[in-house]
Amino acid sequence: MTSLSPGVAQGCFELLGIASRHTLSFPQIYSSFAHFGSLAAGKIIETAQRLNWLRADDNGVAVVTAWGSRLLSISGYEPMLRQALLDYIEVESPPWVQNATFGRARVLAFASTEVAQVFVEADLSHGTDPQVVAFWDSLAARARGQKNSRLTAIGREGERLTIAHEEARTGRMPKWVAIDNNEDGYDVLSVVAADDARQLSIEVKASTMGHIGSFHVTQNEWERSQEVENHLFHLWATKPGSVPALAVVTSSEIEEHIPINSGSGSWELVEIPFSAFRTRFQPAAI
Repeated sequence: MTSLSPGVAQGCFELLGIASRHTLSFPQIYSSFAHFGSLAAGKIIETAQRLNWLRADDNGVAVVTAWGSRLLSISGYEPMLRQALLDYIEVESPPWVQNATFGRARVLAFASTEVAQVFVEADLSHGTDPQVVAFWDSLAARARGQKNSRLTAIGREGERLTIAHEEARTGRMPKWVAIDNNEDGYDVLSVVAADDARQLSIEVKASTMGHIGSFHVTQNEWERSQEVENHLFHLWATKPGSVPALAVVTSSEIEEHIPINSGSGSWELVEIPFSAFRTRFQPAAI
């Protein structure tokens, strides 16, 4: 992953300015500029290309891209740094961005020292003026998008594992319901057994945190489990570097963790730890 620091950002700004004013090939830039600021030219050129600010045309000439032109069009060092941060996050998708949903302090605590200093010099580490607030709101929105995409990918992997597990168990290819409709309250439609063709609906939950992970059950998912005769929950612990482990849990076992509506209030989502079913997990035989 490319690193970003105030010095790197300033070097890139300088390089983009030169490339916008002069027709230079990359070899010419290397031979003419040993450093940009205190940093080696190679580091700055590599970063500018990695972050989609600079590219080589068909003749090898360094050309400022649309992203680079956007940076150069911004007036003022702090606003340029803010856009540079957004471009960096767009390209690299650093894991610390997900902390933006919890607030500014969490991001500054988990970002690298170099990136945290960029936030400081961009005047984003404090204050509540409208532009600062708008920046952090934008970052939080990106973080939610990244988190949702990541969770979706983890969930899909769990569903694939269930498909393979059920095919091996029953000798029949189950239906991957969630691909077509994720509002049915279950993800996979299988059968009870190889010699029992009654339908079995399965809600799949997956976590890459192993047994210390957790899963959520929505009211819709719970209601589905109560409406049909045969329904199971597949809990997949897919911790990286380990063999996926599966816990097959019945609705009655989940029920003790389901909240009860009271008065005028009603629940919509409940979080249940995988550890509640720790003894049920077995390495997947697929």
